Amino acid sequence: MRILFLTEGDAQSWDCWSGTSKSLVDQLRAAGHTVDARDVDLYGTDRVLGAALTFSPNRRRWGTRFHLGAPSFRMRSRNAARHIAAQRGAVDVILQIGATFEPQRRGVLPYFLYCDSNIRMAEHGAKTGYSDAVSLSPRELERVARRELSVYQRASGIFTLSERLRRSFVDDFGLPETRVHAVHAGPNFDVTQIAHESSPPAPTSRDVSTRPPTILFVGRQFHRKGGDLLIEAFRRVRERLPQAQLLIAGPPAAPEGAHAPGIRFLGDLNKNDAAGWAALQDAYRSADVFCLPTRFEPFGIAFIEAMCFGLPCVGTAAWAVPEMVVDGETGYTIPIDDVDALTDRLLQLLNDPWLARAMGRAGRQRVEQHFTWQRVVERMTQAMTPE
Repeated sequence: MRILFLTEGDAQSWDCWSGTSKSLVDQLRAAGHTVDARDVDLYGTDRVLGAALTFSPNRRRWGTRFHLGAPSFRMRSRNAARHIAAQRGAVDVILQIGATFEPQRRGVLPYFLYCDSNIRMAEHGAKTGYSDAVSLSPRELERVARRELSVYQRASGIFTLSERLRRSFVDDFGLPETRVHAVHAGPNFDVTQIAHESSPPAPTSRDVSTRPPTILFVGRQFHRKGGDLLIEAFRRVRERLPQAQLLIAGPPAAPEGAHAPGIRFLGDLNKNDAAGWAALQDAYRSADVFCLPTRFEPFGIAFIEAMCFGLPCVGTAAWAVPEMVVDGETGYTIPIDDVDALTDRLLQLLNDPWLARAMGRAGRQRVEQHFTWQRVVERMTQAMTPE
């Protein structure tokens, strides 16, 4: 199949859409498809113009209006149309990331979307204070919803990262169930670099006595992903386990509380950089538990990546997290902002290394069965191939 892949940013970089675009393009090519990846994002004069037309003195509101507003939507759509015209007759299908633009002037060429969220999901998450809906007025939200709906209705199919999001497209936008497919996602790194490793061995008494019990957090948006809650829970954990450690990776600057005893701030570890990727692997391998008590999370690929390394996971019982973390089997899920429950589950896993290893092995098996890019592409191509 000849695919024109449209996204905001360089799809060949791990920085684009948290690496999801690169993972998908690489796997599509590995499966034998021809993929021409094109960037529809705004640069130079277009970016300045889009910023000027959506200006707000509130920086967060300005960023949201720039990304979701009509001026940027129109200019990205124009860029998409230019790429489509250049490839006319040379591709069989368009695959685009999200609905912040539409593939104009495509004629009869079908297009599919791959989405991690939509504006209605953002509205559902508004009460957390961390979704895009917080920054927009009701009128602006409805305008975004109308633009998105127009893109969704014309698409031949929509692929979602989760079943939770698939239900939103059906229930919130009224799309036919047969046109929306939950295909999930995989880890955003080269799994062959860790595939040769066997499952972690059972801990010995020496491991337990000499190796500090370690929790790992990975996420750039520290507060949205519950990092502040984890710091409070970790403070309580240290009262019971004084040798415990917390590793924080992702935020570009050390968040408040990151210099407390037992906490190591690793910074933003870039997968495009060999040293950054090596440091991230070391962090996963040195941890006993992965924890991301996120407040609003369209998906949460970091859970999948941690499970690839055989780590049990602790996350919130909301959004798509329970589709990855099976409570009591591959880790634990807790209510949002429940520091007591978070502390309890962390102590259970840190005090029982054998339980932690067993849950970690179950998590790795779950990833291999359900969350690989090979399986994602198989699900996608089945829907994109005419019967």
